[in-house]
Amino acid sequence: MGILRRSDDVGRTPAIDSPAVLTASTRLAELAILRVKDGRGGVRAEDYITVLAALTGEAALVAAELFDIETTPMTPGAGVFGDGINVVLTGDVILTGDKPDIEKVRPDSVVGILVEELVPAWVPLEAFRPLDALYASVAANVGKAPWGQVTTSVAEEHQPHVIPLQVAFELRAAVDALQSDAGLPRTHRHVICARALATGLKETKAALDVTVAVTLALEVVFGMAKMVPMSKTAFDKVAKERAG
Repeated sequence: MGILRRSDDVGRTPAIDSPAVLTASTRLAELAILRVKDGRGGVRAEDYITVLAALTGEAALVAAELFDIETTPMTPGAGVFGDGINVVLTGDVILTGDKPDIEKVRPDSVVGILVEELVPAWVPLEAFRPLDALYASVAANVGKAPWGQVTTSVAEEHQPHVIPLQVAFELRAAVDALQSDAGLPRTHRHVICARALATGLKETKAALDVTVAVTLALEVVFGMAKMVPMSKTAFDKVAKERAG
């Protein structure tokens, strides 16, 4: 497509389109379908996209390496911010002080991968709303949604029926394994998830308006990237309290 600029260090990053990465992302999309498949074998498009977006958002937070998500004492569901997260989401363009520009996102960022995979064959570039508006919306709504959920602007009939924080925790071990299989370091954990999300958006195009789908996906990704995940430590504590 040719609209994305490549920063000087892209050549030193792991291959983001290797056969191993593509295989891992395909497998992750399959696992997401299994997670939301109902008793009749049906899949609600919004929930499928939400699961993949939740995994992508958590992966972006992990890739930023701000803290260990499994041992952090921070409360799951609390807001978390940092330029490192934004770099993973849209690339170092966010650090220039200029307004984030969809045509300048880095190819190995979450949004860069989605644009390269989807535009223009599947999704018009206009579906990726101005990035500064997306960042502002997420920042303004952190902590306002019920626990474990993120605020989304899509109509009520398109709201997810799954809890992003919960499904990200449930499938974390699978993402761990697939990241390892793909030969990616934690700083590029988001790659397989973003590619799987692109697959999900392609597969649901016939069932869901692409603008709605992309809006939902981006809002969940960015919301989850700015939320403290459920940690193993916190989960074990809650389980112990309930058992006692």
